[in-house]
Amino acid sequence: MKTVLPLLLFLHITFNTHAAIRTVISNTGNGWSVAGNWSASGVPQDGDIVLIPAGMTITVKSNVYSTFPNLTIRVYGTLHFAPGGKLDLGSNSTINIYTNGLITSTGSPSSVITIGNVNKYSGNTDGTIVGPAFASSASGASPTGFAQIILPVKFQSFHVKPNTKKQGLIAWTVSDEEQIESYSIEKSSDGRNWKLLSKQLAKKTNQLQNNYAAIDSFLSTGNHYYRILATGFNAELFYSAIEKIEERNTKLFSVYPNPVSSQLHLNIDQTTIQAPFTITIYTMNSMKAGQFRYEKLPSKIELNISHLPKGTYRVTLADSGGTNQDQTIIIY
Repeated sequence: MKTVLPLLLFLHITFNTHAAIRTVISNTGNGWSVAGNWSASGVPQDGDIVLIPAGMTITVKSNVYSTFPNLTIRVYGTLHFAPGGKLDLGSNSTINIYTNGLITSTGSPSSVITIGNVNKYSGNTDGTIVGPAFASSASGASPTGFAQIILPVKFQSFHVKPNTKKQGLIAWTVSDEEQIESYSIEKSSDGRNWKLLSKQLAKKTNQLQNNYAAIDSFLSTGNHYYRILATGFNAELFYSAIEKIEERNTKLFSVYPNPVSSQLHLNIDQTTIQAPFTITIYTMNSMKAGQFRYEKLPSKIELNISHLPKGTYRVTLADSGGTNQDQTIIIY
């Protein structure tokens, strides 16, 4: 970590559009060598991009490879080496350790990373490497196998919180974003499987810091995890930390009787629901079975559902303020 590589080396890392992305989701058993510790499932192979998210650890417990795969490894959490843990990587491999990311070991001399047959890390001499740092075939050999780097984007802050309309408010501040093209807001219900919520282009300003915000318009009961993916002009990927909203089950409307045969009654929270609002009934196959629109807040709501076949349905209330909540009913 004593040699400073030119930023050009860092920017020349390219994104293989045909590569699989393997993200650490657990650290069970033999760590790195367990297919189920990765999403998509499978031990990283030649050409793959390896993501170790913030807050996650993956342990290398054996000599994993004999084929010298070329991997792009991005460490936001912790890459840990147990005695005998070794990664022999191909000459086109790169390892980026981002801010707060770590490479750690038990101090064993058998804990090793090589790139192109050059030793980049040894547990007994290098100890703990703290990001930001970078290793490739162009960096030195252990104990200076990892060079300090300047990251093209810094997440100065990242916050999420719910509002009274059952929405998630997402805000982040970044600096040094000259190399960044866009930001993608990703969401997960379990912290493992992610989907794209929305995307924004990076701002073109001369400000030292830029502020961004987004809204998740629907929060169901349970946990909601968020992260920001910054994509560089050279297709480099940079992740923020992960933030969470825990949405508790605050019912804004109730239904009775349930089960119901013909007449369904609804009580709504008059202090929260904003007119106009719509009540929609869906089958469990997401087919619309009925819809009712209200321009004003009524004192009571009665719905005739006697024409609907017996079965289980979902009643959804959506108002003009962005509230979207549902409950399940059984018609007999």
